[in-house]
Amino acid sequence: MKDERKASTRTARQFKYEKEREDWTDREIQMAQLYFLTLIQDRTERTRANCSTMIWFIIVIPIVFSIVIFIFSSVLS
Repeated sequence: MKDERKASTRTARQFKYEKEREDWTDREIQMAQLYFLTLIQDRTERTRANCSTMIWFIIVIPIVFSIVIFIFSSVLS
């Protein structure tokens, strides 16, 4: 039986990436990983904050305004 699975191939970009970092120590690799993880965490936190702001402007504020308008319309009638 012939194996139909595609062989794993490395792109030129991946090969260049690995070649530039082949002499790194374990500590240097871990520090690079830690740095990129903090970048990802910061961007995720900014996205969460933006979503929270959007929720306030799209959902909460219109609901509060509609309740206030309802109360004023019932008081003035």
